[in-house]
Amino acid sequence: MTSARVAAEGRRSAALRETETTPREGIRSRLRLVDRTAPERRRIGLIAAVGGVVVVLFAIAAAQTLIISEQAHIDRVTMRIGEAETRAELLRVELAQLQSPQNVTALATTKLGMIPAPTPVYLQPKGTDDARAGEMPPAPTPTTVPKAKTSPSTVAKATTPTTAASTAAKR
Repeated sequence: MTSARVAAEGRRSAALRETETTPREGIRSRLRLVDRTAPERRRIGLIAAVGGVVVVLFAIAAAQTLIISEQAHIDRVTMRIGEAETRAELLRVELAQLQSPQNVTALATTKLGMIPAPTPVYLQPKGTDDARAGEMPPAPTPTTVPKAKTSPSTVAKATTPTTAASTAAKR
């Protein structure tokens, strides 16, 4: 029996050795050789991602700056339009005041020396006015009056009422 025991123990120890080496070999078989450049690649990717985010943030800031400057321009133009509309309204009011009949009458009497008519004259159209509307009026006949040689002093004398009456009596 000693030999059977030794053989059984040998088998057991061999089985134990196999079980001890088998899990280690199983772990080693799942392990692989890692490339040492993988962490460097991760760092490069991280740096590129951070750089991309920074570039995008700068682009957003530039776009916001452009939007703000364009909005300021739009505000200035809107203000100028409002001022122009206000001025146009004031000019319309002034035009209405200048075109009023009271203002026209006042300017005609003061500046032009016109006087209002005592009774208004109304024009009455005739039935033949429409037919004659397209006609050309006849040319006026030229009348030439010979100019007399007069000096300014004789013109002044002739225009006074007493001189005009005495010259008319002499004729």
